[in-house]
Amino acid sequence: MRKKPMSVILAAAMSFSLFACAPSESEESTKYVIDAVLSDDYTLTATVTCDYVNNNDVPLKELCFHMYPNAYREGAKFSPISDANISNAYPSGRSYAKLDVTKVTVDGADTAITLTGEDENILSVALGKTLEPSEHSQVTVSYSVKMPKVKHRFGYTDKSVNLANFYPIACVYSDGAFVCDPYYSSGDPFFSDIADYDVTLTVPDKFEAAGTGSLKSKTENAESKTAVYNFEASSVRDFAAVLGEYDKASGAAGDVIVNYYYYSDGEPERALNTAIDAIETFGELFGGYPYREYSVVQTGFVHGGMEYPQLSMISDTYTGDAYNDVIIHETAHQWWYAAVGNNEVKHAWLDEGLAEYSTMLFYERNTEGYKYTFDGKRADALAAYMLYCENYKNNGRGDTSMTRPINEYANETEYSYMTYVKGALMLDDVRHTVGDGAFFAGLKNYYTQNKFGIAEPQNLVGAMEKSSKRQLDALFNAWLDGSVKLYSSH
Repeated sequence: MRKKPMSVILAAAMSFSLFACAPSESEESTKYVIDAVLSDDYTLTATVTCDYVNNNDVPLKELCFHMYPNAYREGAKFSPISDANISNAYPSGRSYAKLDVTKVTVDGADTAITLTGEDENILSVALGKTLEPSEHSQVTVSYSVKMPKVKHRFGYTDKSVNLANFYPIACVYSDGAFVCDPYYSSGDPFFSDIADYDVTLTVPDKFEAAGTGSLKSKTENAESKTAVYNFEASSVRDFAAVLGEYDKASGAAGDVIVNYYYYSDGEPERALNTAIDAIETFGELFGGYPYREYSVVQTGFVHGGMEYPQLSMISDTYTGDAYNDVIIHETAHQWWYAAVGNNEVKHAWLDEGLAEYSTMLFYERNTEGYKYTFDGKRADALAAYMLYCENYKNNGRGDTSMTRPINEYANETEYSYMTYVKGALMLDDVRHTVGDGAFFAGLKNYYTQNKFGIAEPQNLVGAMEKSSKRQLDALFNAWLDGSVKLYSSH
């Protein structure tokens, strides 16, 4: 039986009115065809064709694409790595990317190469016509990029290569404009629509490749010492791959194939079984995992882990129970962000708070074989948050709101406490307020209604209100705007 959670004092706050952007069954998906070649010197040469479908309700005369690799260049205004993490991210010394866009075509005709945005982070493509709702336009981009040697989402180390956010991906059109946020170092500054992918990667044959989707084929060329991987993925938010000299363990969570790629793990079955347990647990709690395959990959990464559809990167600096804890958290993101999308810049708590609380719920359902417990994780979160707030107040800062975009947090520590820790505590309070039946019914409804779409905070509030038959705006807003006060533990 659950212990009663911490008491809270709630202050009423103004309600917010937001809505989801979920795809209708009649909508066609945008499709990406990627052909990329990685050379021995870690230069990636690629051609990407985006068959863009205008699923907006307004005509468009241009398209915008994120060019995330440019954030790793020397002189970038916004670095993907914070100053506090530079030495850990670059153990061999600072390294930079060099992006060269060589050609852009629209429906087969050459067009100008125009890099714009706050930090040369956006490829702006004039269509030369009006693209009406439901119409297609095919944009092809050829480019090369010298990869940086860095323990990050896009980069390589002595043991692995992370190919994430490496290609031009269409910006979401929302509220009359394309969302073109730069690559901030705090959080996960990504926001994208569902699409289908056909990806061919040609890499040195020493590498095994794990990627989003299903591996349709692998061929090797002894003369060129290369291996060619072809992945196909449907209804995913983006594509990522990791390369390395991997061993592989595989199992199943019901009908879902679960893979674990590793190069330094004395207990690979433990990590694999953790991923299997997580897929099964979250499927029961929230709704079935929407894909056929899921891969967990050990790699060089400065943070604990990073989620992508059907693939999670897990840092090789973590070990033991902490390593498995990261696997659980990143697997929760397969539901919260990969399937149910959200603007991670504007509403970071929406996926991170859900993923962190889902991790706590995992330990509530899996009490054997795991060191951590639900009560222990919740107590640690509350104690850490209260201590943080006390230090925060003593340092003359008073803003504990969760409604800020990620670039408005003072540092990564503040961001983490406001999105992960406070987000989980908020959800636990909602659960205590509405009861287990309504809470879990609300999460299932939120997942079902927003799967493959883009959710807003009000969609989560609305799902909880529907399942509990209670007005919850004031409760959520008190947490989100910072007026809630935590004064005691249970």
